[in-house]
Amino acid sequence: MNHTTLQMFKIVAEEQSVTKAAKRLGRVQSNITTRIQQLEEELGVALFMRDSKKMTLSPEGVSFLSYAQKILSLAEEARQALHPGKPAGALKIGSMEATAASRLMPVFQQFHGQCPEVSLSLKTLPTQQLLERVRNASLDCALVSLLPDAEGIIECPPDLEFVNVFNESLVLLTPASVSHDEVRLAAFPKGCSYRARGEALLNIQAAEVQDVSSYHSMVANLAAGRCSCVLPESVAATLVLPQDTRQQFVTQALTQLVWRKGYSSPALEAMKQVLASASNL
Repeated sequence: MNHTTLQMFKIVAEEQSVTKAAKRLGRVQSNITTRIQQLEEELGVALFMRDSKKMTLSPEGVSFLSYAQKILSLAEEARQALHPGKPAGALKIGSMEATAASRLMPVFQQFHGQCPEVSLSLKTLPTQQLLERVRNASLDCALVSLLPDAEGIIECPPDLEFVNVFNESLVLLTPASVSHDEVRLAAFPKGCSYRARGEALLNIQAAEVQDVSSYHSMVANLAAGRCSCVLPESVAATLVLPQDTRQQFVTQALTQLVWRKGYSSPALEAMKQVLASASNL
């Protein structure tokens, strides 16, 4: 078992295909197949369930992937730690769709200008899914919106650390032709913190929520007179809304940058500094 083999295993797991993994890694398929077989022999388990179309992780493979991701992340952290004054290597960052849509372009432009040797990648998901990926080292850090408790206090999960970055004004968008209690909520899948706020605001259950995958889909449901939406005002300002849309401020919501407790790298520290300079707090 070595770093290269673990990287191959991770990419095959992501692509569910040796062919796609080989293309992504720039290697021949036979080399990857041999490495995976050798890894399975070393571990004494089948990591994949194979059929004619794809390779999916076995239960043992799912468990091992979590360890492989942590090992690869720790190796990258160690490599960067040897050159603390020069951010380089990779930084895998996650973000809510809202933050990516309205905040990240100037942040990433500034970061790339200051840290051109860092390979920056972005994954957009709802908050709860992002937190899980930071925990299992699929991501180095993520921009999320942690929900406050009943007293309005935001507490970070014990295995993570965070810093507040942005303050968002959340607005409720509703078709003007209907009342708030006559429409459903259009929102991102369960795990989205803005969805949770919308459910509480409108006092509705999950069954009354129309899942969408983008803000354009959200606006389409709004235009159809079917759904209300809760989203940051900064995002609403970037969208073309139906003319008869009612817009009402409902609450403030903080966006945080979170990372694994104890994790540090020059690239992460540089990102913290860039986000601090872009913060509206």
